Amino acid sequence: MKANNVVASFNLQQIRAFLVKGEPFLEDLVARYPSPRLRIEFQGEPVTVERLYKHLREYGKIYDIALHPNPFTSKEPARYAIVQFTRVRSATSARNCLHGHLIQGNRLNILYERQLRTNVVKEWIMEHPRITVPILAAIIAGITYSIFDPMREFFIASRVMQRFNLEEYDFYRWLRRETWARLVAVDRHNDQATVFEEDTEDIKKIQSWLNETPESFVVVTGPRGSGKTGVVRAALSDRNNKILIDCEALANTRNQSEMIVDLAKQLGYFPVFTWVSSMGKLLDTVIAASTGQSAGIASSPEAQIQKILESAAIALRDVSPQSDEFKEDGRRKKRGIYDGIKYWISRKLEMKNDEKRDPHDVRKDIPVIVFDNFMHRETSMTEHLWTEISHFASLLIENEVAHVVFVSSNVSVNKILNKALPGRSFETIQTTDASPEMSLSFIARQLGTKELNEKLHSVVVALGGRLTELELLVQKLKMKMDPLDALEDIVQRTVVEIRKYGFNETADLEEHQMEWSAIQFWEIVKGLSLTKSVNFDELKFGTFFKGDEKPLWAMERAELITVLYKDGRANSVRPGKPVMYTAFDRLVSDKVFAATMEIETNQYLKKLAEDSISKFEETVTSLSNIYNGKPPKEINNRINYLLSKIDKTQKDIETYERRITEARNMVTVAWEDCTSS
Repeated sequence: MKANNVVASFNLQQIRAFLVKGEPFLEDLVARYPSPRLRIEFQGEPVTVERLYKHLREYGKIYDIALHPNPFTSKEPARYAIVQFTRVRSATSARNCLHGHLIQGNRLNILYERQLRTNVVKEWIMEHPRITVPILAAIIAGITYSIFDPMREFFIASRVMQRFNLEEYDFYRWLRRETWARLVAVDRHNDQATVFEEDTEDIKKIQSWLNETPESFVVVTGPRGSGKTGVVRAALSDRNNKILIDCEALANTRNQSEMIVDLAKQLGYFPVFTWVSSMGKLLDTVIAASTGQSAGIASSPEAQIQKILESAAIALRDVSPQSDEFKEDGRRKKRGIYDGIKYWISRKLEMKNDEKRDPHDVRKDIPVIVFDNFMHRETSMTEHLWTEISHFASLLIENEVAHVVFVSSNVSVNKILNKALPGRSFETIQTTDASPEMSLSFIARQLGTKELNEKLHSVVVALGGRLTELELLVQKLKMKMDPLDALEDIVQRTVVEIRKYGFNETADLEEHQMEWSAIQFWEIVKGLSLTKSVNFDELKFGTFFKGDEKPLWAMERAELITVLYKDGRANSVRPGKPVMYTAFDRLVSDKVFAATMEIETNQYLKKLAEDSISKFEETVTSLSNIYNGKPPKEINNRINYLLSKIDKTQKDIETYERRITEARNMVTVAWEDCTSS
């Protein structure tokens, strides 16, 4: 072959053939691979380097030959040699031809020697995880950004534009109307919308604000069941680009992972890889255990929420006609060549329609994002969520990307929103309860009748126009319960709730610590049993609150009272629900309960009076000792004033003691009546 110069077709090299001098060891051991390094073991006297070179050189160039042990440094004879060829093919030829060959009576056993560094790159990667792992994470993040982020933005935009909502298509509505609707009677009305459908004033206000350029938040507040969501839904009925986020569902999740998944689902953020976060935490743990330092791969729940909201902001920017990206000047610079061409074609196709389009209709295309039940629950898990949502909403408003509507029953909603968007006043609506006429109309629609029992009017007046109580009344009426009995059942349940949460009549007092005292709430109960509302400032600066308004806000958060505003400041206090008027009357008319509360109240007032007398007496004693018991006229006037205060306070203490005695006698008489009966 060498004489004929035969060339192999697969590598274009000359084919060479060697004479097999030994006994080839043909094996298929899985763990043994060809290597340019050979281990030649001697069975007999050692062979010199010169003799090995003479027998091995014909198979290819040799990089090095080393005897072990080294005859120059060790007295022991060499047992084997390590031969390094420059090519693997030379090593395989030498092994196949010389294995078992005899040289001066010595048999050669030739094996492949494993490389000390089989893969330098792999070993370097494994030995430097603090460098390679972040680089790998960056590569994965780059791939995700280029592939999945545009996909997620598309799905969010589709959710906002109702692109996959079948109810938005005329054909589907016609098909459903002509098929399923003919077989099953479907009530398309929402309960809250039907109760408060006559609240046209608030609906028109919201619509007028949403028809303008986004400049501030729209905040709809009010107690639960007062129709906030129904009013907002009615105001958004004619808008296409909208999305509603139920924050109550987010707050009720068991952990932050479920919260993130639910937020992504409501926004249309897809796909969501929840396992990436878990895998990142696992890798951080493994690297920290092996290297002693964290690699920082895992992303926190806060960072994941920010990522979802950032994608939503980008999608809303692309949808909004107010965005700079819909202006001709910067479109191509920001969107790239492909999107610039696509935008140019779409603008050419829609130019005629845009010229005839009313600017008012263009503003109707501005997206609206509604956060329903915002700040439903304030816990350590949801605290960061409310902050991130408020900052996300402020970003949309500042860039005029979308309208943001907050619907909340929490009285502290303005505090967190003011931090997110300082220096701007909010468009605020405070919903109230429905009128008796609206409530009766709702009950008639729910019962499917036009004629109502005459007792219902008085029952509805006593019950109030709160949706939660009206729905409960409808359920009891559907069970064929008498209206008066249904009212009595609802009032009795409300009384029990008030005594449990308002006066802290719970089994475990340590778990339920109130931010107000029982006598403070009793003062409000007595006042609201006499009048429809109580002056907020009179309560705040009265004897029981002493200028501290925190207990009042805590009662409002607990839905025991409702604070009404006038000219932007707290003006009056009313019950948390209209049915509480009747419940407060029941509590005041309960002689035993009222007597016990009067005992606590007068004991508290008596203690305050006694403390005041003690301070007055100390002051009088110190003033009387001035100038050896002969104080000047001015000091005498002060002493006389304090003495008059002591006399008045002493009379108050006597009054309090008399009231305590009367209340105790009333409790004793009531107990005797109960035992005798």
